[in-house]
Amino acid sequence: MDKFIKDKINQSISDRKKHHSRFSENCSTYSSFLELEKKTFEAGCLSRKHKELMALSISIVTKCEPCIEWHVQQACLAGASDKEIYETIDVAIEMGGGPAAAYSRFALNALDFHKEEK
Repeated sequence: MDKFIKDKINQSISDRKKHHSRFSENCSTYSSFLELEKKTFEAGCLSRKHKELMALSISIVTKCEPCIEWHVQQACLAGASDKEIYETIDVAIEMGGGPAAAYSRFALNALDFHKEEK
């Protein structure tokens, strides 16, 4: 994996962990957001895996690299296969066109990154 991409993903993960407590201590809406996230991704009619794949597709279309990295990781932890990640990218490209195709490359980098980290 390209060092630039690996460093970028590591920095995103580091920033997320570093600022978590800062947000918790200073932002009145952050704990509510975390509770919303927890409830949203609980298994219901849809499994957590399928919800994470949906979130990944949305993250690609909205061009949010930290979200892409997070939802790739969470989808993998929820049991998503590489093939399921690729099909999710297909949906994002169809919905988002060319820009989604460009940001899908970051999803592939995040997939490679998290597979190397195991």
